[in-house]
Amino acid sequence: MLESYHSFALFQLLLLLSVVIIYLRSTSSGSLEPQKMEPSKEPPPADRLVVFVRDGLSAQTFLGNRCRNIPRLREIFLHQGLVGISRPETTTYHSISPYISLFCGFNEDAARVARGWMRGPAPIDSIFDRSKLSFAWTTAELLLRFPKIDRPMPMRLQTYDADVTRSCSELEDAVCRSVKSFLFGESRQFLNSTGVVFFIHMTGVEPSCESLQRIQENVWKLYERFEKSFPGQRTAYLFTSNLGDPKTQSKHSIEGYCSLAVESPFLLWGSGVAHIKSMPGRSFSANDTGYRLPLHVLNPPHITALMSALLGIPPPVNSRGMLPKGMLNASLRYEANAMLTNAKQLLAQARRLREHHPKRIPAFWLNFQMMDSFLKDSLGLKEQHRFKALLEYSCNFMPVLVKGMDYFKNYYRKVLVIAVSFAEIGWIYCLRCHLSVGRKSKNQMDIQEVNFSKKLVFVRGFHRLFTGLLVIFMMLERIPLMVQAVLLTPSLYWKVTLKIVSERPKMVCRKSLISSALLIVICLGAFYRRYILAVGYLGFAGYNNRKAFRKRGLQFYLWLLLLLGLTGVSALPESLGCSQPQALMFSILLTVLRPLACGVYLNLLTWLSNIFVLLVACEYILVGWHSWITYLVSWVYLVYLAIWNRRSLQASELVFFNLSTLYTLTCTSYESVVIQMLAMELQLALRMKLERNESIGPKRAAHYILVYSWYSLFVIGSFPAFDDFLDILHETCFGYSSLTYALVMVMKLLLPWLLVLCILAGNYRNLASHERQIFVRLLLMSSAMSLVLLHRVISVGPWREILTRFAEFAVVHVFPLLWLLLWRLAQFKVGSKWMSQLPG
Repeated sequence: MLESYHSFALFQLLLLLSVVIIYLRSTSSGSLEPQKMEPSKEPPPADRLVVFVRDGLSAQTFLGNRCRNIPRLREIFLHQGLVGISRPETTTYHSISPYISLFCGFNEDAARVARGWMRGPAPIDSIFDRSKLSFAWTTAELLLRFPKIDRPMPMRLQTYDADVTRSCSELEDAVCRSVKSFLFGESRQFLNSTGVVFFIHMTGVEPSCESLQRIQENVWKLYERFEKSFPGQRTAYLFTSNLGDPKTQSKHSIEGYCSLAVESPFLLWGSGVAHIKSMPGRSFSANDTGYRLPLHVLNPPHITALMSALLGIPPPVNSRGMLPKGMLNASLRYEANAMLTNAKQLLAQARRLREHHPKRIPAFWLNFQMMDSFLKDSLGLKEQHRFKALLEYSCNFMPVLVKGMDYFKNYYRKVLVIAVSFAEIGWIYCLRCHLSVGRKSKNQMDIQEVNFSKKLVFVRGFHRLFTGLLVIFMMLERIPLMVQAVLLTPSLYWKVTLKIVSERPKMVCRKSLISSALLIVICLGAFYRRYILAVGYLGFAGYNNRKAFRKRGLQFYLWLLLLLGLTGVSALPESLGCSQPQALMFSILLTVLRPLACGVYLNLLTWLSNIFVLLVACEYILVGWHSWITYLVSWVYLVYLAIWNRRSLQASELVFFNLSTLYTLTCTSYESVVIQMLAMELQLALRMKLERNESIGPKRAAHYILVYSWYSLFVIGSFPAFDDFLDILHETCFGYSSLTYALVMVMKLLLPWLLVLCILAGNYRNLASHERQIFVRLLLMSSAMSLVLLHRVISVGPWREILTRFAEFAVVHVFPLLWLLLWRLAQFKVGSKWMSQLPG
């Protein structure tokens, strides 16, 4: 069953696909119907809602200095309305996520954002879908996410740096003029309309205390314009911002309370909004006399529920918001009915999530009977006109519903991770069997006899029984198909493993696996601390070349100096992702001088092409008058190496020189120096072994590939450093382009691996005959490493950490496949003659 490389690759990638399904699977409640609003004798508190959103405004800036910077708005909340801060429950992963949270009532998780990148954003239900009319002055990107806005007013909003506050203010003024023009010309058409939402997006950089006065002047003028256009005081207003990250702490504090600088302020006033002058809890100084007002702390989804209640419309179907009690200036009856509608909407989501999960397994204590009991009791209270009891009952029941939703959101994740872990363990054991099984046993009859041993029959029977019971249970419980597929992966892998075991292969002994296991632990340590792999690299290189210490010469001392220097480099700060032009100039100089110092003789075309490219790189670093010329020359050089050199017979050091030049073009610091030192150390170590007529088998070759490949990454940086490298990718000689940046990132990772491969293959040409055994050994070690890294993958937290953890697992898991592709690509591009004339 595993006779070809394709089958090995398929089984290896299937595990990666299973992990992708686990963390990208949608956990939403699916499509739901909005709650029906029962006819009421009293109108909703407000006929229309105006939402002002100012980008980058923090609560610390808005409420600081006793609100002296917002005198106009201070006059509003001293006499009406509510002031508070909006604090998101989770980290935001996209620039649009704060708006999704505000208008849709739920926080986008990392999986939803990633699915949006892969296949486009999914349609979402928002307050604009529930309103009768909606108008928006915002960006085209937001209009695409909220297509149900009736009268979109797209504008060309730009992103500015911190030193162009004037341009941002002019942009805000342009937005205000557009809104005033609309109100002056078309407001009469909507005088009698209800359930209308106006969204006014004021973009720009984080405002200072000085520019804040201009912002509040614009908001005040628009407020007066709306009041004149829609007389009758039936308009509610909300002013807030798009900030929010609960993890980032602020060193500042607003007078009267400690603050998170990333918290968004909100000011809610107008029709239907209560004015609370005092209440227990947090407060802030509202004027120079020290007069204090309550500071309300809400999550953005709670504001969504509050906006829906003000307009008398049902909340968005996927909203997690809970209507805050006491913030509506409405009758007790209306507030109780709005609270009940909100609770029904949350109940519909909790019920749908509960339906998608097993009913015969103990789960969250809130079951269907309790949900039905809530509906029955609440309707009874409503019929009895006990609105205060209904209000309290609904308000207290909603947090329970939200907890139930959170419980079932990631209900399958732990079980699925355990299932993939069992599958990986079976795969590792299968690979161990293949380490020595290149062929079957000599006597086929003997194999058939041992296939039916009692122990094997029992294990196979248990495997089939367990698989059958699992399938029946999943079908009866109607578990989602994707979950069923992942849960059945252990059965597939153990079936293949049992088939291999039944052939009684002569497996390698446990003692021969000790060295591989030790290297696995050392390489895993690098994902926690770089110096662990540095110490392991020092021990590995010294142990495998220990006989060189007996006969010491100039070559030995040079090798030892390189070895100690490379070990010490790991103690320095990461060079990957750092911009150090002087260090990069030294890398270019070393790239040119190294072949001369080693006495390498290359043809004239090679010298001219490489020196010309490196001189262009020097001009780009020192002067940089025409960067596009550098980009063009670098890409032409890459094409030249990929196409032209495939037809030429390579000299001994030509590959080393060309790959060093190409790698230098991707650098921004001294990374090229370190990689060339690593390649020189490996080359010297292998040459000393050849002088002693020492050979390396497939096991040791796999160890060399594993240690040197991973150390080539961790000696200059780590996986998180690739994020920093992407930020300064425009400083490399390849430049930054949305079409090519991924290729440059891949070259940054793979070129050192290719260099290590070329040096090994050039010194030991017989490795091609051991290709399969090296591949299986690498599969075994990489699968063991990825089994550990699987349990480090997270789905909640900073976006950089989520991507880093998954990238670590994914790259380690596919490392043997990448190695095989590089090996085959080298053979395909330059031919077997080149492979026989690599350094040696």
